[in-house]
Amino acid sequence: MFSGHDEEASSFPSTWKTEQSQASDGTQTDEVGTEESECQVIEQIEAGVQTEEEENKSLGTPQYDEASLSEFLTRITPKVLRELDRQARSQAFLGYGAVQEEAASGVRLLHTLRCSHSDPECVVSSVAWSSTGSVIGVTFGAMEHQDWCGHRGAIAVWNINRSDFDANQPERTIEASSCVLSLAFHPSNPALFAAGTFNGEILVYDLSRTEEVTPLALGGVRGRDGAPPRAHHTLTATTTTGQVLVWSLSLTKQQLTLKAGYMVRTQDIPRGVRTQVGEDSGVGIAAASYSHDDPTLFLLGGEGGSLFLCSANSEAPTVMDFSGIGLRRCVTSCLAPHTGKVLEAQFSPHHHHALLSAASDSQIRLYSLLQPNKPVTTTHSEEQVTCAQWSPTRPLVFAAGLGSGRVALYDLDTRSSRQPFLTLATPEKAAPATALCFNHRNMSLLGVGDALGEGWGVAAPPSGCLPTPG
Repeated sequence: MFSGHDEEASSFPSTWKTEQSQASDGTQTDEVGTEESECQVIEQIEAGVQTEEEENKSLGTPQYDEASLSEFLTRITPKVLRELDRQARSQAFLGYGAVQEEAASGVRLLHTLRCSHSDPECVVSSVAWSSTGSVIGVTFGAMEHQDWCGHRGAIAVWNINRSDFDANQPERTIEASSCVLSLAFHPSNPALFAAGTFNGEILVYDLSRTEEVTPLALGGVRGRDGAPPRAHHTLTATTTTGQVLVWSLSLTKQQLTLKAGYMVRTQDIPRGVRTQVGEDSGVGIAAASYSHDDPTLFLLGGEGGSLFLCSANSEAPTVMDFSGIGLRRCVTSCLAPHTGKVLEAQFSPHHHHALLSAASDSQIRLYSLLQPNKPVTTTHSEEQVTCAQWSPTRPLVFAAGLGSGRVALYDLDTRSSRQPFLTLATPEKAAPATALCFNHRNMSLLGVGDALGEGWGVAAPPSGCLPTPG
């Protein structure tokens, strides 16, 4: 089956280290062309001008009746000397000295406002001053609600300039069927104000009608609403369902008429911070403010921390309507959001592009419309921030209410802007400050409300409130 087999060996010569063939070749690129050119600057021409020669005008010798002047001086000189002598002997200004700013550098508590008609569970929800600066309005409402509001809210009004002013007895007390959460006085009529309740009512009152306390006009919305002033006959209400409703007030007919409506939807929130699934649901609005320069531009702060820049000129419709009026989209852009509920969102009264926001994440931020994606500055508070407001007189100063009951004033123009330069301490019991408002007439006066249901009238030093020179 198997057998041996021999084969002859086969071989082939090695080519290792043999001489390899070589060949030379060449290539040529295209010739590079060069060009030269010259330019000449624009010709210059000199010219001179001469102002007109000024004529020296000399006044002639005045003409007067020497006899008449002598008679006048003879008659009036004894009377002037008698008045000067009487002034020298008077003690009316004995010990008078000019008041220096340093002497008034302390904070003074002027008034502690108390209202006995409010619900014991209610706190001060908002504070507002009238256009004259003499009337202060304080509203009362509960902080937390599990369901429909059953508290008895109230609005208390004091005139601090009246001779019979009593801090423990409001000049006018108006009870409401639910918590009153917002208050705004008319921009020019000091007797007219509007209030918004938790159950969705808009109440307009006229304090000049001394014989009645019924609302002059009444409107309704769903959810909590606020009434920031916009124009002399316009009210804007915001709700926890994402609606922004613009009402027209007729004083002659004593009624509110819905003019326009807008809707902030979940899909308006950037996807990176969106938490809800339903894109057609509304976003709860917790704060609102109109631009002082552009009446069609407004800012909204959401309950989830979002900040929306909105325009009233938007014509894009939504699928929602209110009282037969279709709601339009209004959000044009979003600012960098907070991580907690927005408590305040305000346009600066001094700078067109500056915005201020405060939230429950204990951050107070300054934004610029030119850089909306990132705050210009962020102030971190060691205490809980409860409210904030721009100073009406100093462009870079704002006040913030704290959980300890103190009110801190910050100046963004200093290197230590993240630390308050002035702190207004609590007068008696420590309770969180829940609302504050500067007086636009008396620049050193600040109205503050706390969680105990009391309001304060605080006089801040000139260094904290008065405009600085230059």
